[in-house]
Amino acid sequence: MVQVDVFGIREEAPASSCSCGGACGSMTEKTMGEMYEDLVRFFQESELAADVQLKFIDVFEDDLKGYDTAHTMFKNGFALPLVSVNGVVRLYGGISNSKIYDEVRKGS
Repeated sequence: MVQVDVFGIREEAPASSCSCGGACGSMTEKTMGEMYEDLVRFFQESELAADVQLKFIDVFEDDLKGYDTAHTMFKNGFALPLVSVNGVVRLYGGISNSKIYDEVRKGS
């Protein structure tokens, strides 16, 4: 099972460009929560649905204990959302379904 954690602010849109090369495939301004819900649907419809567990962690509402790397990156100014795959932050500033899919395939 591959664990994907998305750290963000559910009701806010990403503020800047992302590590995945731009708007992460989104032409409209979506909130981080909406982007996460799109990611959930994407994986539910993929052949990896049984191999991935997804979780959204709101950096203002949820406890960040145990997520030291993501917490440090957030405090040091890395753009939200941060996407962690099996505990390693792989993307920041956006949610790219295809890039996360590739990371999950590597980890499964």
